[in-house]
Amino acid sequence: MKHVGILLSTTFLLAACASSMITNRAGVNIISQDGYEDVVDKWSDHIEDYNGLNNTVTVHATLLGSEAALAQVDQNARLFQWDQVNYDNEKKLAENRMAQETQVFVSFYSPERKWDDLYKSKTLWKVFLDANGQRYEGKVTKIKLLTREVQSLYHYHTSFATPYTISFPVAARSLDGHPVKLVFTGAIGSVNLNFGPK
Repeated sequence: MKHVGILLSTTFLLAACASSMITNRAGVNIISQDGYEDVVDKWSDHIEDYNGLNNTVTVHATLLGSEAALAQVDQNARLFQWDQVNYDNEKKLAENRMAQETQVFVSFYSPERKWDDLYKSKTLWKVFLDANGQRYEGKVTKIKLLTREVQSLYHYHTSFATPYTISFPVAARSLDGHPVKLVFTGAIGSVNLNFGPK
């Protein structure tokens, strides 16, 4: 009876893994849409900061470590119907990028539009990544895509928020399996988002 239980558990586990993978129209094996969104949720955090009853900022963010970055390659392969050659090239580019830096996607909202200035040279904010006992300062890039395009990768993003990519000078792979904190600080306030194995 014990062997039957082990066999059933193994069968369910294999079925769960198999159901998270699909084949796109070009014949490339990729993670399913639901599987991709699960990975995004796993590596995301959000915070709403208030001064009394007034909202100062709302921040959603996704750490693009190894698992999330490679899942995003799969998601793009689905959206753009990449063939195996394109998929392999894009995966290699992602792996090369992860060897040099860590990226975080940020969906940033403030009811005070002038506070939403992360991309400006004289921004009100400093953005840091705390990991492995080190602090890294981020380089912010405003994403110039339609809201729907951003939502195809980050389902929580809304048209009220501004999408950003923040790059940090630390290899993404070196952070795998370690807790990571994203810090926004400045005259407006300070908020922290936390990422790591859940």
